[in-house]
Amino acid sequence: MDEREISQAVIGRLPRYFRYLGELKDEGVERISSQELSGLMKVTASQIRQDFNNFGGFGQQGYGYNVEYLYYEIGRILGLDRQHNFIIVGAGNLGRALGNYMNFERRGFIFKGIFDQDPDLVGRQVRGVRVMAMEDMDRFIRENDIDIAVLTLPKAGAEAVAERLAEDGIRAIWNFAHVDLNLPEGIQVENVHLSDSLMKLSYNINRYMKEQEKH
Repeated sequence: MDEREISQAVIGRLPRYFRYLGELKDEGVERISSQELSGLMKVTASQIRQDFNNFGGFGQQGYGYNVEYLYYEIGRILGLDRQHNFIIVGAGNLGRALGNYMNFERRGFIFKGIFDQDPDLVGRQVRGVRVMAMEDMDRFIRENDIDIAVLTLPKAGAEAVAERLAEDGIRAIWNFAHVDLNLPEGIQVENVHLSDSLMKLSYNINRYMKEQEKH
């Protein structure tokens, strides 16, 4: 099946499979059945098999899955078999926190640069990387084979910066700005609205409390 036909729901579950399989591999587990994986992940065994069948199945009837093979195959599907160089645009609290997160490198995402327009932030260090001025960004992207930009700017001005990044050849934007970006086709955008996630959590708390009140 052509990967473009695979639903976003399936794609959204792949990183979670990858994480669990990585933990199993580190624990020395060599084989696992869909039923055993179901028990760990709280996803039905049928759903797991359906998801994997989108990419060829990976397992043998009655034999289960080879954990290491499945881990590396899902990593390949996710594009983790190649290095992705990324920059952060916005050196405020969130930008610096993301820059200090070392797990990115384990997945092949290499933190190359961080930019801000605030002269008080330019020159500071984030895990050994100096905060650079915005006027240096275009040249830096071209010279360092940057394909992902992490956008942690305030809403005002974020779209203009995103358009500038697209013109510079950025292939994907991980967008933490509170604005949905409208960019040319071919620029992949993942919008992360932290408040949306918190409100979802609030809804689930509220629903649970109402259920408890009924009993």
